[in-house]
Amino acid sequence: MELEAFASPLTLSQINLAGIPVIALTSHEDFTVQRALELGATALLTKPITQRAIYTTLMMAVGLRQQLHDIQQQQMLLRQRLAAMPQITQALAAQMQAESIDEQQAWVRLRSESMCTNQSVAQVAQKWLLRMSSGKRGAQ
Repeated sequence: MELEAFASPLTLSQINLAGIPVIALTSHEDFTVQRALELGATALLTKPITQRAIYTTLMMAVGLRQQLHDIQQQQMLLRQRLAAMPQITQALAAQMQAESIDEQQAWVRLRSESMCTNQSVAQVAQKWLLRMSSGKRGAQ
């Protein structure tokens, strides 16, 4: 298929989301190489094509796609952790106030409970906040 057939941003987005490596068949001219990269090519296969070039390009495209997938997974995990930080901070502050302990001691308790219960720190923080809010409601 011609490279320009992939010029649609929607098509490129769908291909990218599906995790399909895009290999562009180009000449050695700078503008075709640049255009292929602009359109999201994962790898380039230049004319004339040889069997070794095909294999190398395929391996490179698959490897790069896997690296990109891994980076996207890490990025998603970091976003989730970042989103949980306000709740974790709130739970630590509440624990510090309730138990008259310092931040380091609150962190030690949070991490210990996280490891003992095989839950994430964010899950334990959420549980702490729920427990503390039900305790306040019960005291009223």
